[in-house]
Amino acid sequence: MPSSIQRVCFILGCITASTPIISPAVHAQVEQNPLGNRPQRSHRDAIKRFGGSRETERAVADGLAWLAAHQQSNGVWNRTRFERQCPRNDRCGQEALDFAGDAIDVGLSALASLAFLGAGYTHEEGPYAETLSKSFSYILAQQDRSGSFAPRSGFQIYNDAVATLAIAECYALSKDPILKKPLERAVAHLVRAQQPRGGWDYTARQTNRNDSSITGWVVVALKSAHAVGIEVPLATRLKIIRHFDRATEPDGRVWYADRKKNPKPGQNRVHIKRRYGPAMVATGLFTRAVLGLRIDDEIAQLQTARLLRDLPEIDKLQERDGDGLHSEYYWYYGTLALFNIGGDAWRDWNVALRSALLEYQERPTDAKNNNRHAYGSWPAFGLGWGKWGRTGGRIYSTAINTLTLEIYYRYVPSYLAPQSIISPRELRDLVDNADRDEQEELVSLAARFHGDIAEPTLLDLLQATNPDARLDAAIELAALGSPVVVNQLRAARDRVDKKLRKRIDKALVNVVNIPAGTTYGRVTAVKLAAHAFLFKVGDNRVFYDQRVNVVRDEQVIATGVINRRFSGHDAAACRIVTMTKDIKEGDRVVAAGD
Repeated sequence: MPSSIQRVCFILGCITASTPIISPAVHAQVEQNPLGNRPQRSHRDAIKRFGGSRETERAVADGLAWLAAHQQSNGVWNRTRFERQCPRNDRCGQEALDFAGDAIDVGLSALASLAFLGAGYTHEEGPYAETLSKSFSYILAQQDRSGSFAPRSGFQIYNDAVATLAIAECYALSKDPILKKPLERAVAHLVRAQQPRGGWDYTARQTNRNDSSITGWVVVALKSAHAVGIEVPLATRLKIIRHFDRATEPDGRVWYADRKKNPKPGQNRVHIKRRYGPAMVATGLFTRAVLGLRIDDEIAQLQTARLLRDLPEIDKLQERDGDGLHSEYYWYYGTLALFNIGGDAWRDWNVALRSALLEYQERPTDAKNNNRHAYGSWPAFGLGWGKWGRTGGRIYSTAINTLTLEIYYRYVPSYLAPQSIISPRELRDLVDNADRDEQEELVSLAARFHGDIAEPTLLDLLQATNPDARLDAAIELAALGSPVVVNQLRAARDRVDKKLRKRIDKALVNVVNIPAGTTYGRVTAVKLAAHAFLFKVGDNRVFYDQRVNVVRDEQVIATGVINRRFSGHDAAACRIVTMTKDIKEGDRVVAAGD
């Protein structure tokens, strides 16, 4: 069996550097880079494909122009003094009121920088190169030897997480080597700051408080850094999953934090206050996608339903007698979460989101119809200026709402480009070195990932050194519907105890029967030098390691084994096993049977 690297290598273009396996048009459809839609060549198509419009793009452009006009000369977006950038007779208003000083200057400046990066701009090119050059000069200058950007702030890890994310995204887009060392230091610092039970707190100190909101920002920062080659320890990544497992209730709710406050010296008791709200549900659902976990299981469906019962509405944001849970922060994470879900859920959310955000973006003009200085910004209103409005002011509202409206191209949705936070090889090594109970838990974890990740991971685990782990992997594959392990499970059934036999029988019920000759689509691309081809799947399911035949003029001319599937794109790739005639685009693909 080929290794997990070999399974994906050819489709990512690393078998040969000269010619891609698939045409540029098809390659764009199966793009694996999560930032792949930001460049202008993909930008416009993504707007149309995912529900953006001229109005949303105008809102983004005006939001970025306002942010650029309110940056200080030293690169900072100062929430309490940004009006110094306004004309004396045309102040924008709503400077921040809470937490005076520079407590969140780094994080807020990084958030604003992310808005420019989200549109595909960098510090090296584009109309905002100078804006970003100044902001990153400021951000990098704040980092100390430990890797923290705000070690004395009460919002330390918020600052550190958002700054790390901004540097990681800028590095991913620009490949500027100057950013690599600071990014490595920032990641190492966040790894050290993780709490024993897997989350993060406001501070880097070990408090045993786990905050799901802060943890959500850290997860995205670490995942973005990991994606550009910065090492994040496996233990850190595993503990993240355990935190969100612990924080998620059976009904889909996610608690904000597991401690009301940090313990004081000499105290034995710590008050527990589990606070819930839609923003935490959205954070939990989005984090599942970031981690590569399934976004169609029972918990994800419950969370999706909760968000759809609480769609963005401007009246909810403005209500004075409400609970304050409707905020730009909730809309931001709800948008990230449901964009990754896709389908009807995203359509319904997006319709409500566009209406709400476009309605309350400010576009004031004077008597001569000239734009006033607040033009393009969002006011920081809502209950007490919204959940974070009094702390971040107009800078925060404009930055986060601009980021929200960049969703159409900011990331490729996870159902089109699922990426696991843990590799198949890492899981296999863990299984090989674990005891029996841990092995079963780890194999079960592998099955919880997105199907395009779970199947190759479980197939890799079929090569584990422990036969019990191999059997567990086969059972989980069958539970996912894979027919490739049926014979193996049937052979094992008669030699295991009653408990395992029941597990096997239960799993076999889920196996999808694929008769020989089942019709799929046509071959769409061929790479003979790589012994591989790509084909459209059609209405019938396919599975990793399944054999298929290539048919022309009712004759089987080749046989292949599926080693890459793109569920969101109706496409799969095969390694050629036998071939009597060269495969050509348009040849028909059918199931080969056992």
